[in-house]
Amino acid sequence: MTADLAGRRAGAAPSWATPAFGPDSPGPAAAPLATCALHGDTASASAARDFTAHTLGGWGLAGLIDDAQLVVSELVTNALRHALAAGPEAPIQLRLLSQGLHVLCAVRDPSEAAPLPGPPGDDFAETGRGLHLVEAVSLTWGWILIRGSGKIVWALLDHPA
Repeated sequence: MTADLAGRRAGAAPSWATPAFGPDSPGPAAAPLATCALHGDTASASAARDFTAHTLGGWGLAGLIDDAQLVVSELVTNALRHALAAGPEAPIQLRLLSQGLHVLCAVRDPSEAAPLPGPPGDDFAETGRGLHLVEAVSLTWGWILIRGSGKIVWALLDHPA
């Protein structure tokens, strides 16, 4: 896979996050990684939240579930908006990766459109606040453009103390 970093946080992804961006699962000695294939339908955000709760609960990270569910819900919803333009069965993939004190949430979709937060200050807008929420609960977030294959939008969360 050839990936080009793009966006306002280009290069901010930690080096250990590479398995969340690659096509293959890590070996048995690698950090915990879980993958969920989603499709371009309205149930995908709910499925992503359920998958996230189940996975983080299984990893003993129940204190992180609420923030992680918010993040994956927003990232998957944004992916749905772009993926649906590619067709109703456009593939979306969620990956969760735990490393030390952090969890990385990464959502891949077939669109190469950069994720852009909505304009600040419009408290009555019905859309455009999702990435602001992601930014508020995560340590950092960004995206990786995969030329000819879409992008991966990711957010890094801290384990609760």
